Amino acid sequence: MRFRLLLPLLLPLLAPPLAAQEDVPAIKDDVVADGEAAPEAPAEKEPLNAQISRHILKLAEAERDTRMGFMRIVIDDIVGLCDLDATQRERLELAAKGAAERSMKEWHEQAERYFRQRLESASDPDAAKEMLEGMGGVNFSGNRSEEQGESLDLWKDSLKDVLTKEQVERYETILAQREDDRVDAFARMSLSTIDDHLRLTPEQKSKMAEIVRAAAAAHLTEMQKFWGDYFERGMLMSLANAAEEETLRSVLTEKQFERFREATSNFDHFWNEKRRQRTRDKEEGKASKKQEEAKEDVRKAIRVGGGGIRVKID
Repeated sequence: MRFRLLLPLLLPLLAPPLAAQEDVPAIKDDVVADGEAAPEAPAEKEPLNAQISRHILKLAEAERDTRMGFMRIVIDDIVGLCDLDATQRERLELAAKGAAERSMKEWHEQAERYFRQRLESASDPDAAKEMLEGMGGVNFSGNRSEEQGESLDLWKDSLKDVLTKEQVERYETILAQREDDRVDAFARMSLSTIDDHLRLTPEQKSKMAEIVRAAAAAHLTEMQKFWGDYFERGMLMSLANAAEEETLRSVLTEKQFERFREATSNFDHFWNEKRRQRTRDKEEGKASKKQEEAKEDVRKAIRVGGGGIRVKID
C-alpha cells in the first residue's frame, strides 16, 4: 500500500534523461522549424591590426623567397667563377639568408606604413579584408629590389671572410668588367637613340658620346632603381640631361635642342633632383672648406703666438 503511494513520485527519478530516450529528441534552446538547421553562432571578426599583420607576413614570405632566389643565382655565379669548395658554398648560403633578411628592413617599414595609412578609415573588418586582398601586388622597395641583398656591406664582408684573397680579387675584377660593359652598352643605346632622333653630325655625335657615357657611369644604377629595366625612347634620350643646359646647347643647334627637350621633358623630375643634389653638395663643400680654413687660421695663430696654451680643434 505504501509502495503504491510512492511509485508516482519515484518514476521520474528512475526514468532515463529525456535526451537519452530513443524516440524523444533532446530539447534545445534554439527552436527551429522542421527541416531547418539551427543558426550558427556568428564568428568573431578578426581585429584590423591582426588582419594587417597577417597580410604583411604573407607578402613578406613571398618577397623573402624572391630575394633569396636571386642570392642563390649570385652564389652559383661565385662558385663557378672562383672554384669554391662545398664548405665555402655552405657558408655563403648561410650569409645569403642573412643578407636577404637584412634587405627586408626597408620593405617591412614601407609595407606597415602603406597598409596602415590606407586602412585607418576602415571601420568594418570585412571591408578591410577586401581592401587588403586588393592591395596584394604592391611593390614597396622599388625596382630591382630583389638585388638589394647583394649590395649590403653584410654580404660583401661575408665574401671577404669566406673567399680567399685571390678569389675575392678575381670576382671583383669580373664584377668591375661587367659594370663597364653594362655602362658602355647603355650609353651606346642612348647615343644611338639620340642620333636617330636629332640626326647628329659626326662632331656632335662624338661630343654627345662623352656626355652620355659620363652620365651612364654616374647614374645608370639609380635610373634602373627608379624606372626599372624598361626604357622607352624618351627615357633613353634623357640620359643626356645629366649635363647642364648650357653644355647641351653648345653641342646642339637650336632646333635640335628644342626637339630634344620636347622628347625628354617628361623625365625632368629625376634630373632636376640630381641638379638640386649637386647644388647642395657644392654648398656643403664650400661650408666645409670655410670651416676647415677657419680652423687652420686658429692653428696658425696659436703657432705664431706660442705660449703654453693648448687648444683642441675638432
